[in-house]
Amino acid sequence: MWSKSKKSRGAEAPEFCRFLDDDVEVLRRALRRKDWPAAREILATAEPEERSYYFSVAATTVGVERWIAGVVPGDPDPLLPLLLCGAGLLTSAWDLRRDGVSGPISTAGAELWRRLVGEAETYVEEVLRRDPGRADAWIWSIAVSRALGLPVEERRRRFERLIMIEPDNWYGHEQMLLALSPEWGGSSEAMFEFARARAEACPGTHVPALVVLAHREHNAYQAYLAKPDDPDRGLPLDYWESEAVMDEVWDAGQASFWHDDYEASVLTPIVWNNFAYAFAYGDFHKPAWSLFTSIGDDWITRDPWGDTEFFVSSRNYTRESLD
Repeated sequence: MWSKSKKSRGAEAPEFCRFLDDDVEVLRRALRRKDWPAAREILATAEPEERSYYFSVAATTVGVERWIAGVVPGDPDPLLPLLLCGAGLLTSAWDLRRDGVSGPISTAGAELWRRLVGEAETYVEEVLRRDPGRADAWIWSIAVSRALGLPVEERRRRFERLIMIEPDNWYGHEQMLLALSPEWGGSSEAMFEFARARAEACPGTHVPALVVLAHREHNAYQAYLAKPDDPDRGLPLDYWESEAVMDEVWDAGQASFWHDDYEASVLTPIVWNNFAYAFAYGDFHKPAWSLFTSIGDDWITRDPWGDTEFFVSSRNYTRESLD
């Protein structure tokens, strides 16, 4: 795979992989101690995929938005900390509305939401005003458009600007899928149309995994509609047993990690885990087991499993179903 690797955990119980490479762990520690020079050295990588991944981790570092704007005056690239401030503010806002625009929220929470999103928009728009070719700023601009409930046409315009710069940017595609999801004011039809079109446009990349994400979002939304007031509602995993669903997932796998042009990278575990989940519960046991073998105990991502107990039970179910 890639050159950066994790140490084996031996016989220990598996844990979620907190970071997909060692540099990003260094980045998180630097940001927690407010060591901006050390953090920006990592964030300034020239490799687009690593850059977007590192920035996404930086944006979810608790409290980064409270101090990062202070480094702007002396920074050689002041737009980087400005964008990080906006992304950090928006990340804090997401914590208030994990159930989407229709989820419950207090009056005070709604006021805080509007303030955080408004401030985030100001920072992101300032970065784009000064550098409209900055891909990461467009990723967060798409996220802001979802938070603000802007018209779908505007959300799509921002996405089109992004893919003019980086056509197969994973995080931008993920944000656009969410921007079209019913949970955030879109529809399942628009979400599936987008996922299918972009999978066709970007063969041999991570992007076809959007098809799995679209099915996951649709499955979750259907469960929400069935039991909107039950916070413990579970996902009906038999959803994945549909022949139509699994035919589409299979084709997406052929267009993504099974494609001859696909190159494994720092984000490959995201693809592996999503397809392993779909194949496991679609009863495609052999491809699911192949992916579980690649994931091992080192590359288990929190999403889509939610907890390691579910991951282990899914892996055991797959292994026991092979014969």
